Amino acid sequence: MPTFAMSRRSLVAGALVSLVATAIPAPAQEVRAELGRRLARFETAWEEADPATRALAVKPMEEAVRCFFSLQLGTAARRLDEAWYAVRGGAAADDTERCAIARAIVVEPRLADSTATGLTIGLPALYGTEPWPAGGRIGLTIDTRAGDATATTSRDWTADEIDWDPGVLPEGDHTLAVTCLVGDRRIPCATRGFSRVDRLAERRTALEQAGSAWPADADATVRATVAQTADLLAALADGRQQETDYPAARLLRFAEALVAGNGAAAGTIAAAAREHDVWLALAHGSGKVPVRLRAPEAAAGPLPVLFLFHGAGGSENMFFETCGAGRAARLGLERGWLVVAPRQGVFGLGLDIDGMLEALAVHFPIDRTRVFLVGHSMGAVQTSRQVAKHPGLVAAAVGLGGGGTVSKDEAARRVPWFIAAGEHDFGKRGAEALAKQLAAAGSTVTYREIPAVEHMVIVQAALDEVFSFLDGVAARGE
Repeated sequence: MPTFAMSRRSLVAGALVSLVATAIPAPAQEVRAELGRRLARFETAWEEADPATRALAVKPMEEAVRCFFSLQLGTAARRLDEAWYAVRGGAAADDTERCAIARAIVVEPRLADSTATGLTIGLPALYGTEPWPAGGRIGLTIDTRAGDATATTSRDWTADEIDWDPGVLPEGDHTLAVTCLVGDRRIPCATRGFSRVDRLAERRTALEQAGSAWPADADATVRATVAQTADLLAALADGRQQETDYPAARLLRFAEALVAGNGAAAGTIAAAAREHDVWLALAHGSGKVPVRLRAPEAAAGPLPVLFLFHGAGGSENMFFETCGAGRAARLGLERGWLVVAPRQGVFGLGLDIDGMLEALAVHFPIDRTRVFLVGHSMGAVQTSRQVAKHPGLVAAAVGLGGGGTVSKDEAARRVPWFIAAGEHDFGKRGAEALAKQLAAAGSTVTYREIPAVEHMVIVQAALDEVFSFLDGVAARGE
């Protein structure tokens, strides 16, 4: 039976790896997933709140960011929850709700053969809470990704671990919803994804062996993506915790389709990206970089490209799940743009934008006159770096909550910029310095300081102005 004791030591170790690691196949820090879900929940409520209510979240959000970077991860989770309580509508949180919300939800096995029947649900506390009330129960419901309920039960909450046999589930990516039940109250706690796959061992073996049979002219991104997917499935099957709920059954089918194409592009990647997010390993020359990517469902002609660069401790999943609860990616898609979020480590990217564009052009029609860069925090530094190295490829650049330098005046003058920081943003000094440097070099630069905003919410708070700026640049390029 798996164990779900989440010690403070293991939480700290997970965050430390996330902050200092270079690109790795599948980050395995459960704490990153928990903090990310709490951030997305807060951001959704923040979007609906009025300015006065939003201001109530500044202090707990500042503390959450500080605690994350000082590796006080339990406290970071608590502060994120307090920020959510501050901006959401409805009644104030009481001890019962606080106890329920403080729990992480861990499901095992995340990935198993479809003949498997048992689930173990761990409910460890991320931070100290009031005792669970007498008579409290846990409601469990399994839904398919399409939203069709397949199993429901409720259990007395007498331990932080529950075993449940919901019976055989069909192949697919499922969602477990956990609800706290106290009397007539129903408090939604969280949802977690898990997957079941027919003939899992056989199909994983075939995928892992595909690498030994690629033809010499096989597309590099296809090869790298199949290998990356095989590694991720191995991690999930081994029970290694992940930072997001990967749809493993869908990812396996996607990788199998790539193998069936015998290394040719054949439209498989483009077709999949129009239907849902895809995780690729873009490869060109000797470099490669993991990305999360989505294409507009319908678009005529070459696609503008929006690169989204995350901050320290983040990954390619961040702009799709947090940063406005995924709103940045959605706004790009609504405009008919190809949205690409690369993973970067403290040493940078595995591929610069020139290499990523070359790899993308194998699978998508690319509009090279409308390539836009948006970066947050460390990602703003990366945006500056890419503009300095490849100014001729960048139509417009955005830096949020951070700075960097553009070392060449010619590059600075060539690319228009939008830069923003929050009033309480520790990255404000860097953003101001970059804006001043660009203006002195003769660049077209717009700078905004947004009141009652700190380092994380700056992305969400600036998005409307960011996309208004990008729309203007895109229109001039038509």
